Amino acid sequence: MVCLALARSEIPPPHNTGPWLFGPSEARWTVTEFADLECPYCKTYTPALMTWIQQQKDVNLQWHHLPLDVHGSAAVHEAKLAECAGVFGGAPAFWKAIDQIFDRTRSNGEGFYGHLNVVGVTNQALLSCAATNKVIAQHVGQQAEEAIKAGVTATPTVLIRDNTTGSSVKLERPSDGVLLLSAID
Repeated sequence: MVCLALARSEIPPPHNTGPWLFGPSEARWTVTEFADLECPYCKTYTPALMTWIQQQKDVNLQWHHLPLDVHGSAAVHEAKLAECAGVFGGAPAFWKAIDQIFDRTRSNGEGFYGHLNVVGVTNQALLSCAATNKVIAQHVGQQAEEAIKAGVTATPTVLIRDNTTGSSVKLERPSDGVLLLSAID
């Protein structure tokens, strides 16, 4: 029998779970992006959305996995890798993984090349987590099911929620800053 031991720094702490927010945690508005890491439209749209979020004082971004069947196992694997990065290193590691996957993916189910560089976590720990962590796999699958039940069938789709009133609006296409601000108003 072969046993693999993880260094203490590679054992995910139990308290590091999403949702992974980008931007101020106490923002009035949350933009939830339903996305697939193999989606070529998401690859272009997500960085632009993140730039727009950085320019807003009272808006944050929350990620919601929706790996599409058309993109196969590559999209699911990449979602698990990003989640594992977040478990090991919190929101900054999660968003760094998202950036790196989009930077390196060939899209449309082709997967990405290279490995992820997440501070304090080895690539082997990320691969092991993605391959064996049933909670992560369940989480990714649950997010995809929730998206489908909410009527989200294409990526990228955004849901803008007013955290004060609870009201929300869904935009089913890449939306520029003008459209996002209009939806908030």
